[in-house]
Amino acid sequence: MNWPSPPGVYGSAEPLFLLLMALAVEAYIGGLSLRGGWLPRPRRAFARLVREAERRLNRPERSAAARRQRGAVAVAALAALALAAGAAAALLTRYYPFAWVIEVLLLPLFLSQRGTWRRGAAVADALKDGSLIRAREALRPLVRERIEAARLERLDADGIIEVTIAGIGLRAAALLVGPVFWYVLLGLPGLLLQQAAYVMDRALAGRAGEFGRAAEWLEGVVSAPSRALTALLLAASAAFVPGGKPLAALRCLPARRGGPAAALAAAPGPATGTTRLGRALVVFAVACLFQAALIGLLALLRLNIG
Repeated sequence: MNWPSPPGVYGSAEPLFLLLMALAVEAYIGGLSLRGGWLPRPRRAFARLVREAERRLNRPERSAAARRQRGAVAVAALAALALAAGAAAALLTRYYPFAWVIEVLLLPLFLSQRGTWRRGAAVADALKDGSLIRAREALRPLVRERIEAARLERLDADGIIEVTIAGIGLRAAALLVGPVFWYVLLGLPGLLLQQAAYVMDRALAGRAGEFGRAAEWLEGVVSAPSRALTALLLAASAAFVPGGKPLAALRCLPARRGGPAAALAAAPGPATGTTRLGRALVVFAVACLFQAALIGLLALLRLNIG
């Protein structure tokens, strides 16, 4: 059988194969930037830019309508900046020989499969050792924007497990399926737009009032398809985990029923304690494999069509 030759000429590459390589890189080294500090952190840098814009434009003496309008202008400008940066990077990596290597190194900075799994596993290990203090510390990065520190400190072991599972589900949508979906759809501009919407919402949530309404709206629109896809992936993955409940997870697919957080909570079935968290981590890992397989299948289809 004669296989078609690889796409691209003189150092160019098919974007879906770049995405697969990036997922493999992140699966191997994901989370290292959190410990070593030697890798760039584009989300953190963009969050500083968002907060600086909020500091300059969101003055308390202004009316609610004025703050809402200024917030909309700031969000539109920052979203346009993300799109422009993505378009510039895409032009570089598509039309310069072997510049695709830059894209392969850039993409893992916006993905979190191993990083998310490590955080969930750290919570499970701490609970197995009987240390609620270490478990809360491991959980904190998963839920930093959603749960206040005081509430986090009051969580018991069961509460920590449920919040960890929800955090993994939401991160799967925002930092794995979301970036992949928008990259497949629109390339680097789409990925950076999705990440910009995520960061703006997280940077302004709970502190910007009317100024943050536009960021909340944009994140809701951008994240809606990826949340549904994440819930679907998690439900399908539950069928391959002993004791998993794929149908119960599938019923959580609509946003009004909880989306990916509720789907991952339902997927492990009736298990309790660290066994429940362990099953949820296995469901998440299988979902990562499913996503990679779907991307590979799509890449092969494009090869054959091309």
